[in-house]
Amino acid sequence: MAPYVAGVDPIGDDVELDEGVMEALPAGCRVLKTAKGGESLWVETLRIAVELADGTEQVFFKKGAPGPVGFNMMKGAFESENALYSFIPEYVPEPVAYGSYRSRPDMHFYMAEYVEMDDVQPDPRTWAKVFSTLHKRSMGKSPEGKFGFHMDTHLANIPQDNTWNSSWEKFWAQIFRSLCEKEEAACGPDDDLTRVKKAFLEIVVPRYLRPLESDGRVIYPTLLHNDGWPGNIKPRIDSPETLCLFDSCAVWGHSEADIRVTRPNTWNLEVAGEIYRDTMGVSEPKGDLNARIEVYATLGLVLRSAMYPEEPARRLLFIEQMEKLVDLTMTSGAMRGLPAPSTAQSVSAQNIQHDVDEASKTTTTTTTTTTVSP
Repeated sequence: MAPYVAGVDPIGDDVELDEGVMEALPAGCRVLKTAKGGESLWVETLRIAVELADGTEQVFFKKGAPGPVGFNMMKGAFESENALYSFIPEYVPEPVAYGSYRSRPDMHFYMAEYVEMDDVQPDPRTWAKVFSTLHKRSMGKSPEGKFGFHMDTHLANIPQDNTWNSSWEKFWAQIFRSLCEKEEAACGPDDDLTRVKKAFLEIVVPRYLRPLESDGRVIYPTLLHNDGWPGNIKPRIDSPETLCLFDSCAVWGHSEADIRVTRPNTWNLEVAGEIYRDTMGVSEPKGDLNARIEVYATLGLVLRSAMYPEEPARRLLFIEQMEKLVDLTMTSGAMRGLPAPSTAQSVSAQNIQHDVDEASKTTTTTTTTTTVSP
C-alpha cells in the first residue's frame, strides 16, 4: 500500500463529516469543530469535538485509509485496541467504531476517544508498568488457548499472518514468513537473503524458541501490543505520570516479544527493559534471553525493509542481523541444547552454513558501513 494521498478524505479544520462517520458518533450529538490530527505516512487523522445530548463536550480521534487494505487496517485497529482496552483501559484510548463512508464506500475509518499526549520519550518505569500490567492481566487468557489473533492485524501498513497455532515457535515463524513475503514483494528477490533466511528459520528459530516449550516448560499466550516503540506510547497532557498506549498490532504471543524494542542501541528503552524483567522475571532458559530478544527483533528489521523499499540499506541490516544469529548458533555450541538432528538435517545445516559464509563475503563489507535508524 502506498503512503496516504492527501485529498481522498476531507481532513482539516471544520470539514464536513461523512454520514458514515456521523453515525459512529454518540446519538444526538452536535459537531462543534474538526481539526487535522497528527502526521502519519499511512493514514490521515482528524480530531472531532462534539457537544453531547446532555450538553457536555467530548473529543474523538478518527483515522482513515482507502481500499481493501485500508478497510483491513481500520478493522484491525479497532479489534486490536478493543482487545488491549479490555485489559488495561487506564492506558488505552477507548475504541468507538470502525466503518466505511456513505459518500465513498471505498474509504474507511477508525474512531476512538481522543487523548492529548506529550510528544516526549516515555519514562522507563511507567513504560515497564504499562507493559507488565498488560501482560500480567492477560497471560493465559487467549480465547482459543493458542497463539494468534482472530484476524490479521497490521504493523504500519503491512499485514501479518495471525492464524491460530498451538506452538509458539511455529507461530512466530509463521509471522516471520508472512512479513518476509511482503518484504520480497516490495523489494524484489535476492539470492543472499533467501540463503540466510533459510538458515535462520532452520537453525536459529528452533534453537532459541523451541526450548521455551521443551522439557516441561510452558509459554502461556499473552496479549501483546506488538509495536511498543516510543512513538506509540506517550504521557497524557492531563496526567503526565500516566502513559497512553495506542497503534497496537495485537496478537497473543510470548510476553518477551513485546520487549524487543528495549534492546540496546534501538529506542533508548534499555532501562525500561531492565525494570520490566525485574517485575515479570525471565522465561527459561534464562541464559537464552539476549539471543531470544535479538531473534524477536528481526521482525522490526524485515518490517522496515518492506515499508521502505527505496532504502536498500534496510534490507542489508535485516540480512546482517540474521547472519549474526546464524553465526552465533553455529559457532558457539548453542545447538547443544536441542535434540540431535538426523544425518540429513546435519548435512543440510552444514550446506546452509557454507552458503551463509559465502553470502557474508559479498554482504558484510557493505552492511558494516551502513547507518540507518532502527
